[in-house]
Amino acid sequence: MTMIIVGQVCISVPILLLRVTKHAMNLPLALFLFASGILALNSTISSVFSDYYPLYTAFAFPALFLLCPSLWFYVEGLTADRPWQLQKKQLNHYGLVAPAILISMMMLFLPEHIHAAIFIHDEDVEAPFVSILLVSILIMMLLWLTQCAYTLLKIVRRLNQYRKRLKDIFSNHENKELNWLNWLLFIAIGVWLCSVVTVLTSNLFDHAMFNSNTELLLSLLLIWCITHFGLQQKPVLVMQAGSVFKEMTTDHGNTPPKKDPTTHKYQRSALDEAQSARIAIKVNSAMEQDKLYLDPNLSLQKLSKHLNISPNYISQTLNETLAISFFDFVNQWRIEAAKPKILANSSTVLDIALEVGFNARSSFYKAFKQTTGKTPSEFRKAHVNS
Repeated sequence: MTMIIVGQVCISVPILLLRVTKHAMNLPLALFLFASGILALNSTISSVFSDYYPLYTAFAFPALFLLCPSLWFYVEGLTADRPWQLQKKQLNHYGLVAPAILISMMMLFLPEHIHAAIFIHDEDVEAPFVSILLVSILIMMLLWLTQCAYTLLKIVRRLNQYRKRLKDIFSNHENKELNWLNWLLFIAIGVWLCSVVTVLTSNLFDHAMFNSNTELLLSLLLIWCITHFGLQQKPVLVMQAGSVFKEMTTDHGNTPPKKDPTTHKYQRSALDEAQSARIAIKVNSAMEQDKLYLDPNLSLQKLSKHLNISPNYISQTLNETLAISFFDFVNQWRIEAAKPKILANSSTVLDIALEVGFNARSSFYKAFKQTTGKTPSEFRKAHVNS
């Protein structure tokens, strides 16, 4: 399992580094995988190359503190609406690496037999220097666990914001929601909890609840997940919707920005109620007469070009005047077009879903249920009964 992890890292890291110039978010991902590969070697080095284990621990300990900030920067870059770059002020996220390096230097000064007694045989060694070192390691591990929890919360919040922004841009966002990151977070939590429980039970009860193979298996799943999906990912908002967000933050008039925090998204917009009402009529007319909703790849940018109206104004009209997101607005038209087809019962649900602009049967079911409160079969049955 260790060799599989190291093999995945050795293949993926060079590929990611070659892609850094195009998408900078590949750099923190490469750093995350590199640190994971170093940490995965722990059991192999201690058992097979024990003579080099003191040197290995000096490199492995700081690598632990590269994981959380690197994962955060990767998610931040992947969900950004503008080309992402690592700024100097963001390097404070790696602040725990510096004290970790100092502790690693302390490890190097340990005599070989004392190092083996502490880190391999888990024996008690009474010496002031050793006590200071162990307390420092304990403090750093507590800080690392705190950093892990904080990073997970930030990533969950970031993903929620990203998925809301997708609804303002795309009428179909299958394969854009980054659902694989949910599994990645679950596995990461499993790895960390497994490590913590193992340490606690081995120290309190002299018997580890999980062995190293359990931790290695979870680590293997984690690395496989992030290499398999990470190598395929591109920042969707930057590539397909960056121009929309750029315009949505551009001043379209000379009116002063509103101070109401609930409308900060459109605080620079000069759109008034009369203009918004006219835009609403044009948007609905484009759906009714031109049937733009039938395009499964319809986006805010496409609608903007069709109407020759700023995407910012269309988004503001939908969100403030019609009180609906672009995603829900288009799908409502699709559902209305699907209703008579459902009642006619002359085609399969999948065929109907594709005919009215959906990309998948599952997304059609979800939207139909959300709009009508019934599944297609329940809707048809209720109409027949009535």
